[in-house]
Amino acid sequence: MVGRDDKGDSVPVLERLISYVLITGVVMSIFLEAAGLALYYRSSGGFAIARDSRVILRADDFFVFLGRLFSGPPSNWSIRLMTLGIAVLILTPYVRAVLSVVYFASARNFTYLAVTLFVLVILTVSLLVH
Repeated sequence: MVGRDDKGDSVPVLERLISYVLITGVVMSIFLEAAGLALYYRSSGGFAIARDSRVILRADDFFVFLGRLFSGPPSNWSIRLMTLGIAVLILTPYVRAVLSVVYFASARNFTYLAVTLFVLVILTVSLLVH
């Protein structure tokens, strides 16, 4: 499964897909952080974020946290956008691992599949306990 890039060089499909995922994740994260900061500055007149209960978001694990991120009343959208930007940045390597598992399973490369599954399990467990 090798494709060709713009220069005619051989590039494995997985490498191209992973590079798109990583670039997209980082760009989305930067955009969300910038939008959240702009909204926060507009609403508060500064960048100081206090340890106020209105700006603290909590949950039992990361996946529940994501589910609750936008389920509350529509207040503090700036904080929620900034939090979503951080969540996207956290999830970028997770999505990379999921894509790698799918790729190695379809390519029937069981050695890399086992290693990548191990990494995916470790990432999943770490997100479930934090």
